[in-house]
Amino acid sequence: MDAQLQSAIDELASRATIVVATDFDGVLSPLVEDPMAARPLPGTVEALRALASMPRTTVAAVSGRDLETLGALTGLVDLPDDERVVLVGSHGAQTSRPEAGVHALSDAQTMALRALDAALTAIVEAHPGTRIERKPAAVVLHTRGVEQSVADSATADTVAMASQHSKAHVMPGKCVVELSVVDSDKGSALVDLAAWCGADAVYYAGDDVTDERAFARLGDADLTLKVGEGDTVARHRVTSPQEAAEVLEALVEARARHTA
Repeated sequence: MDAQLQSAIDELASRATIVVATDFDGVLSPLVEDPMAARPLPGTVEALRALASMPRTTVAAVSGRDLETLGALTGLVDLPDDERVVLVGSHGAQTSRPEAGVHALSDAQTMALRALDAALTAIVEAHPGTRIERKPAAVVLHTRGVEQSVADSATADTVAMASQHSKAHVMPGKCVVELSVVDSDKGSALVDLAAWCGADAVYYAGDDVTDERAFARLGDADLTLKVGEGDTVARHRVTSPQEAAEVLEALVEARARHTA
């Protein structure tokens, strides 16, 4: 870990009230071909729970996964109150915070979701190997592991189809295209979470283009970490989920010193 990143960790850990948040796929877990086979790296869940147990420290796992799947894959459910981790799913459209409430889709959104589902199902059927994932407010095209020409064609057809639906919010990612009927993003979710707990600073680690909205929304006092290659507005970078896990461990140590 370079000295600049270590200094940023120490500065964040010294703040009175902080949020520590991380993406799941590509950060807590290495990317895998079968999305349901993803698992957190050893020690990462323990690090999040340790941070959550510290004073004035709110911890969150933030993902494009739906809330139920995120909870099942991370195991961050039914935790003791003093180790509770907030789960933010579907790019911010869902949260485990009970006071945030549950927002049901309107009739118009429900109809739009059904139309998107039918259209994307037809695209998947026309592109062997591609897959569809269904969420409470979105449908997702998955192309990981598919021949590149097929993946490119399915992606192009999906984006073109979505352009014909006024209520579709398109979120491209690594080997995915999500079509949501709810306008949400990780950046807005993190800003809302920070306001909810009165945080002075936020740590956020992400690897995908969908995380760039979060990096862009956070300020000079925050620590943003890009995991892997690609253009980014994050202030710091590591090369792999394994290095991101080391950053979490460093945060645990630094925060423990400052809250002792």
